[in-house]
Amino acid sequence: MRYLLLFFLFSCSLTAQEYNSKQLDSLYNLFIKMHNSAQTDNPLEKVEIIKCGFGTVNIIKMNMEKFSLEKQQILNEILQRPQKHTSIVSPSGFFRVHFDTTGFETPRYDNSLSPLENAQQVALALDSAYNFEVTYLGYPPPPKDGNEGGDDLYDVYITSADGSYGFTEWETPLGNQKYTSHIQIHYSFESSGFATHGFDAMRVTVAHELHHAIQMGCYTRDKVDVDLFFYELTSTSMEEFVFDEVNDYYAYMPSYFNNPGVSFVNTSGYDIALWNIFLKDKFHFNIIRRQWELFPQYRALNAINISLNEYNSSFKEAFHEFAVWNFFTGYRAKPGEYFEEASAYPLIKPTTVMNFDTPHKKINSNILPAANSYILLINNNIIPRDSLYILVTNSDYQGAVTDPNASASFEYNLYNYPEAGSIRLNELYDYYFSFITSVPQIWSHSEFIDNELIGEHKFFTNYNYAFPSPFVYSKHTFIFIPVLNPSSENVDLNIYTSSMELIYSQSRTLAERDGQTGLMWNALDNDNQRLASGVYIYAVKSGENTSLGKLVIFND
Repeated sequence: MRYLLLFFLFSCSLTAQEYNSKQLDSLYNLFIKMHNSAQTDNPLEKVEIIKCGFGTVNIIKMNMEKFSLEKQQILNEILQRPQKHTSIVSPSGFFRVHFDTTGFETPRYDNSLSPLENAQQVALALDSAYNFEVTYLGYPPPPKDGNEGGDDLYDVYITSADGSYGFTEWETPLGNQKYTSHIQIHYSFESSGFATHGFDAMRVTVAHELHHAIQMGCYTRDKVDVDLFFYELTSTSMEEFVFDEVNDYYAYMPSYFNNPGVSFVNTSGYDIALWNIFLKDKFHFNIIRRQWELFPQYRALNAINISLNEYNSSFKEAFHEFAVWNFFTGYRAKPGEYFEEASAYPLIKPTTVMNFDTPHKKINSNILPAANSYILLINNNIIPRDSLYILVTNSDYQGAVTDPNASASFEYNLYNYPEAGSIRLNELYDYYFSFITSVPQIWSHSEFIDNELIGEHKFFTNYNYAFPSPFVYSKHTFIFIPVLNPSSENVDLNIYTSSMELIYSQSRTLAERDGQTGLMWNALDNDNQRLASGVYIYAVKSGENTSLGKLVIFND
C-alpha cells in the first residue's frame, strides 16, 4: 500500500510561522492531489491513500493566510462542511451522522445493506468508541459546535474524506488551545489502497478520528505542526484499544521496524502506535491520558517523560525496554511475555550486519536522539555459530525535541577474551565489552545471543544533588532527591526554609530514576501548598545515615 506523507518531512521540526513558500506549495499540491483523486466512483483509480488527513487539513488551516488569495479561495471551498441528503442520530444521542442516499458517496461498507443501514452501523461504532474512550478511559467528550450541522450534536459526515480513511477538522476556537471540530470518514474503503476494508476499516477510523476530536477539543490543537506524530500515534493506538479484533495498524508497523534508527519525533505516528500499547501493558491506560493532560504545556516527548517520572520510570528506561520488546516479535515471540500479538508483528531489521571474525571488534557509530540501533554480529568461528545482536539506545528526548537530526556517537568494543577494563556480557558466554561515549547518561544497551536476552547495561550519571534545581512549578512536576547507600526502602525527608523552619516532613518510599535510587517530591508543603520562591534545605535520613543539600524553587 502506498500513502503520501510528504508533509511529515517538514511539519515535525517547524513551527507554523516558519513555513516557506516552497513548503506551503508542497502541502497545497499534496492536499489538492488527495482531494482530486477522491472525486471518482472508480475504486481502482484510488491507489494513493493516506491513513489520516488530520495533519494535512489542519496544518493547511493553521497557515491559510500564507497562501495566495487564489489558493485560499480554492482551499476554503474544499474545506467547507459537506452538504448531505439526510442524517441520523446515534442511539446515545451524542452524534449526528450525515450521509447521501444516492450518488457515489453513499455509505456502502456492506453492499448488501441500504445506505441507511450502513449509516446506522457508523452510528453504533461511534457510540462504542465514545463508551470506551470517554466513559471507560476517562477522556472528556469532544465539545459540541452550537448549531453547526443543524443542532448541537457532534457531527460526523460520510464522504470521500479527500482520499484518506478520514480526518477531523478544527473549526471554532474555544480558548486555551481548544477548538470545536467535525469528522469526515470514507464512504466505502473499497480501494486496494486501503489496508483494511468494509466495516472493519470504518470502525477503526471512527475510533481514530474520535480521539482527534478529543485532542483538539479538550487538550490542544496548537502543536499539530510540531508534534503531529503524537496526535497520530495516540489515535492509531485507540483503534487497537477500542476494536482489538481489527488490526489495521499492522500495515504501518514495517515503516518503523525497517528503520528503528529514525528519531521518535520523525515517525509518522501510525508506525509507532505500538509504543502506546507498550505503555498500556507496562503501566496502564491512565499514563497515556496523563500525557495529554501535560501536553498543552509541554512538547510531546517532555510530556511523555514527565508522565513516566510520575510512574517511577523515565523515557530512558521505558524507551529502551520498548526496544527490547520490539526484538521479540515474529518467530522470536515468547508466549506470555512482551506483546500479546507479537507473533503477528514484523521482525526488527538490523541497522548493521557484520562478522565477528577476530578476537576484537570495534564498532563506531552514531544514533539519532530518541532512536535505536540493532547491530548484528555473526561469529562463524564456533559451531553452532553465534548470532549476537547488540541493541543500543540513544534516549536523549530533549535532543529529539531540539534537533531530531543531530546524532550522538559511541564506541562499542566486543572481545572474546577478558580485555583490561572490559565487562563480561554473561557468565554463560565468553564475550566481553566496553562502551565509550562522552555523554554516558543518555545511553543504554542490551545484548541477545541466538535470540535470547543475555544482559542489559544502563549508563547514567550519579547525582549527589537534587534536580532539577531551580525547580519551576510551570515547567516541572517532581524534584528528584538522590539517596546514596540507603539502608532501608523507607527514608525520612525533611524540608526546611533558609531560616530552618520545617515546612515538610514525611517518611517516603524510595524510587528509581535512570538507575539511581532516590525520592520523588512534588515540591508541596505539608498542607499540599506551593512554596514561595527561594532556597530550601533538605535532610534525608536513612537508618543511621543523614544527608543534607540545598535546592532552589521558583514559584511563577
